[in-house]
Amino acid sequence: MTACISLGNFWTWSGGAPQYVSWATNTRIPYPVQWDHKHKVFSGGDYDEFLTYTAHFYNNTHAQKWYRTHIRRVLTRTNSVTNVPYRRDPNIMGWELMNEPQYIRGYELELAKWIDDSARLVHALAPMHLVTSGAESKNGAHAFKLMHASPYVTLASCHFWPLNWGYYNATDPTIHSIQESISKMQVFVRNNAQWTCELNKPTVLFEFGLMRDNWGKWGGPLDAYDPRAPVTHRDMFYQAVYKEVTRHLNNGFAGAAFWAYAGEARPPTEPTEMTWTGDPPHEPPGWNSIYDMDVSTLRIIQSFNSSW
Repeated sequence: MTACISLGNFWTWSGGAPQYVSWATNTRIPYPVQWDHKHKVFSGGDYDEFLTYTAHFYNNTHAQKWYRTHIRRVLTRTNSVTNVPYRRDPNIMGWELMNEPQYIRGYELELAKWIDDSARLVHALAPMHLVTSGAESKNGAHAFKLMHASPYVTLASCHFWPLNWGYYNATDPTIHSIQESISKMQVFVRNNAQWTCELNKPTVLFEFGLMRDNWGKWGGPLDAYDPRAPVTHRDMFYQAVYKEVTRHLNNGFAGAAFWAYAGEARPPTEPTEMTWTGDPPHEPPGWNSIYDMDVSTLRIIQSFNSSW
């Protein structure tokens, strides 16, 4: 295995871009809707307000200075175990500028400049490693090419989230909802394969996932996060994703990575328990996690990996 290390996050659960903006402007972050671990519900503010606030990261002088200081600090650090600097470490495949930097109208030029400047710095420090933007690539061809046009971005990026993007209805037990999600995914993969070929760069589906079944016996508001809930639709979706990505292997796509493996971890049973699975803190524990007991899903993943 080799690693692709993320150097930042557009979202709040690891500090991320909004924290840089908060420090630089001495303002409070207008948090979007997030999971309330105590009350086990989603709560929070306005999503668009958060996007606009965080977009200031792209052109704020202080935020950019701190971000680039962070890049230099990480890439020039020497591994205390292997005594190899990270920027020369062969176990690192590449560097992601940020997890899911958002394409926001009115900030296109600032976004493109931030990507080019940051990728240039990473490439200068680690010329043997790949550099990717971390984009979801959900906003069409123009946005995709703007976020991957820099010659210092050597690996394109895309994510696909059918529930988050409104394609999947988790409470629908029929074939309709999951088939719509699969159809949208197929178009998404084909488009990204075409766009990345036009840029003469490979791309990776760095994130995709789906929650567990949320109908019938498991139809309660929290049941889909229960490790005992079935994964009927998830397995169908995973199989379809791997099949479609494989069709474009070496013709746009270079790989796919599911989100996320939780192994032996399980969601907390009490709000006071700080037990993390494969899901970030702003989402319900167990939402997209794959456990060591999810044999059917693990077999699908293993089959895909062994065929490449």
